[in-house]
Amino acid sequence: MVNDEWVELWVMFCAAGGFCAYSWYWCIRSIIFYRKNGYDFSQDFGPRIYWSARGGDDRLLAGPRAKFLIAMPFSVLASSFMLLFTVLGLLGTIKPCLDCRP
Repeated sequence: MVNDEWVELWVMFCAAGGFCAYSWYWCIRSIIFYRKNGYDFSQDFGPRIYWSARGGDDRLLAGPRAKFLIAMPFSVLASSFMLLFTVLGLLGTIKPCLDCRP
């Protein structure tokens, strides 16, 4: 039987899975790129990452070193945890409800 909670979890699984794959892809590509260049952070590589939700202002753009050491690992960690909790909800390990009563 499929209820609304399962549909929401499957949509969350697809969204979190896509975001997790995107984050891991760019993180691995950045590691390969900077390793081949001897970790020369004068060249920027990867997607544009802003430190604020108001993107478009180049003053808020993360530099190559900050993107590689802070922003990308944080996005990999956050997306992996989102995917992990979604999978645990689909497996029934954690109960996915908003108004649970014992």
